[in-house]
Amino acid sequence: MPYFYNTPEDQQAMLAAIGASSVDELFDVIPAEHRLKRPLALPPALSEMELAQQLGALAAKNDHAGSKVCFLGGGSYDHFVPAVVDALAGRGEFYTSYTPYQPEVAQGNLQVMFEYQTLICELTGMDVSNASLYDGGSAAAEGVLLAMSVTGRPGKVVVAGSVNPEYRQILETYFECIGAHLVTVPAASGIVRPADVAAAVDSDTACVLLQHPNFFGCLEDVAAISKIAHDAGALLVQSFDPISLGLLKRPADLGADVAVAEGQSLGTPMLYGGPYLGIMACKEAFVRRMPGRIAGQTVDRRGRRCWVLTLQTREQHIRREKATSNICTNQGLFALRAAIYLAQMGPQGLKETAELCVRKAAYAKQQLTAGSRFSAAFSQPTFKEFVIRDKQNRVADLLKSASAAGYLAGIPLGKWYPELEDCFLVTVTEKRTKGEIEGLTRSLNQ
Repeated sequence: MPYFYNTPEDQQAMLAAIGASSVDELFDVIPAEHRLKRPLALPPALSEMELAQQLGALAAKNDHAGSKVCFLGGGSYDHFVPAVVDALAGRGEFYTSYTPYQPEVAQGNLQVMFEYQTLICELTGMDVSNASLYDGGSAAAEGVLLAMSVTGRPGKVVVAGSVNPEYRQILETYFECIGAHLVTVPAASGIVRPADVAAAVDSDTACVLLQHPNFFGCLEDVAAISKIAHDAGALLVQSFDPISLGLLKRPADLGADVAVAEGQSLGTPMLYGGPYLGIMACKEAFVRRMPGRIAGQTVDRRGRRCWVLTLQTREQHIRREKATSNICTNQGLFALRAAIYLAQMGPQGLKETAELCVRKAAYAKQQLTAGSRFSAAFSQPTFKEFVIRDKQNRVADLLKSASAAGYLAGIPLGKWYPELEDCFLVTVTEKRTKGEIEGLTRSLNQ
């Protein structure tokens, strides 16, 4: 753990700097009757060795992808992180940097942001990317808000029921404040039917939000749904898995107007759910409505290449009523990790990673459904995730026993989809081995 010190000399220097004679003087504004007149009921201080042992014991109580074989997904994935990502992202000039408001002293960070945006545009086929958002859920919500602004239709959004349920919950929270109407199209067969989307879309619809591959791992008919949205004057916002683009068509090539994603799979460990990276890219026509920051490339007065913050469409920099969003920062460190990861992997490395995910997931599905207890919940083609149905409907007990055997076997779906109470979501990344997949199968069939 880091070593921080705070000596009496340090304390006196800080007090002198603010013009106080003692720490107690800082609390003079609190009436005496409201002050605690005894020491806090804390245990005695520990030595450094004892503290390290205690914290280690507490941390060991957590199950994580490093202690068990991980088949969890649903938005956070156990992908391989090349050592170069940690080596470069951990450098002090990146790791401790803050917002590059002064370009003359922040060229390195601005260049990283520009390179990240360039890579995201190449990855998605879109014209422009921002310098990142908070996470995949907020990126999806911001993509929808952008579409509402572009179309001038603030009242209605159609969302596929196969979109990550947590993303949809975020949207519902946003819409409670702005009075918009969210229409959810069911995905009974693992994907939404274009005909059902067409029935939900009308002249008031701002956009359709679709995830491909979707929350169940299934592949949606994005091109058909894009046409439906465009024919009604609406936009298509596609949430995508960055790794899947090693094999699948890019969002722009499928007709999406806005592409959003969770970028955790690009060089960031699972981290118990965050902080993560929100990816957002769109057509150039929408650039002035894009939230967050955009770094641009230019030349200085001596003709040398340099970088600046080109657009900052937030309320701190422009009139509040003109702001695109209250997004007030970007995930620069995780955008850096994504840029390093993509540069290290290259198109071929990304393709090979995606191929490994597809092949290993197919093998896992075949192994799990070979016996009599389990079946695949959906017949649709999948990428690296798939839904398994337990015919005995004992999902909670099943996953608990698998965990005891050393396997994080999957995510139960009943809390989001009552009709899938007997199902769980299994994810297989390039890291999983044949032996681990077969071990999972044995543990679930005991």
